Amino acid sequence: MRHLRVPSAKTAFWVERCKENRWYEIGSGVLPLGEERGIPLNESAPHGEDIVWEGLAITDEVGTQKKTQHWTEHLPISLLENKTIQFPQAYEIQGDVLLIKIPEELENIEHELALAMLKQYPNVRIICHDEGVDGEFRIRNLRVLGSRDDSTTTQTRIKEHGHFILVDPAKAYFSGRLSEQRMKTHKSILEFRDGFDRPLIVFDPYAGVGPSMAYLYTDSDLTERVYVNDMNPETRELLEANMRVFDNKRTKKGNFVVETMDARQMVSHRPETRNMADVLLVNLPHDGIDHLPELLPLLSKERAMLCGWSIIEKTQTETFMNTLISILHEGQRNLESNDLEFVKGFSATKAMVRYECVLSSKTNR
Repeated sequence: MRHLRVPSAKTAFWVERCKENRWYEIGSGVLPLGEERGIPLNESAPHGEDIVWEGLAITDEVGTQKKTQHWTEHLPISLLENKTIQFPQAYEIQGDVLLIKIPEELENIEHELALAMLKQYPNVRIICHDEGVDGEFRIRNLRVLGSRDDSTTTQTRIKEHGHFILVDPAKAYFSGRLSEQRMKTHKSILEFRDGFDRPLIVFDPYAGVGPSMAYLYTDSDLTERVYVNDMNPETRELLEANMRVFDNKRTKKGNFVVETMDARQMVSHRPETRNMADVLLVNLPHDGIDHLPELLPLLSKERAMLCGWSIIEKTQTETFMNTLISILHEGQRNLESNDLEFVKGFSATKAMVRYECVLSSKTNR
């Protein structure tokens, strides 16, 4: 490959000049040549004697392929040179599925965008346009843009802190961004477990595909029985598959129950679950606090733990805590300790918070 030999101090100037004139060989890097640098030239660059080079030499060198820094570098030159195009920057990868929002004005080149992403990410199998969440179960509305093997399935497997979890963003809600929250919950429940002489019974009535159980149920010393539920019927197959995997990872025999119902009806449908839970997870950020009065009967009358997530107005932290405490008191629960943690911003005025409460029954005081 032809390279323009330039003094090291002039490298940036000549790289920019070659790129402006479309002479730079895209995908190749600048070579170190002693006190000089070799700038890779493409076939359209002028011959070595041309005055544009200002007397600098052009020699044949063995070039190096520069690792692309961004998927857009794989796009055709005609698109890269169009300064009016604003390429999407944010995307999410779940397993081998890449989710990205393509602006309406770029839909005519979405195929080229998908091909560029597949070139950049060899472990990605399929590219999907994410049209946003839809419906009661907040499931993503996805449209396939490109596939490495012509498959259209969005079912995939993710790895989270050593745990493999089966997910399908087109059927069931899952957020990898909450993995640290799941680890924090595991740590908190471990500390709560110190007050017991047995493993715990945990209820997760809004389990999704069961990512929290990857931490809690696989810990045989922490849990002995778990009840997992999700109202979305398409979630059940994924949830059951994941629970079987988690069950096989246990070092001691455990027991799990999978349900598909409105969590608020769990006690009426399964009377034996009343006052059974040592730990109750309420991972329903938009409505969980409203559901809480009908979930409290699941909690043990002895010492119990409540972990939940809610989306609230950033200025209403105190109001939210007062509401939570009022619900607990009406449910005949004493609050031994509580903690409220800011998780992340949700919008300009709202935030997601995590609340953690250790409770006891008023009758036991």
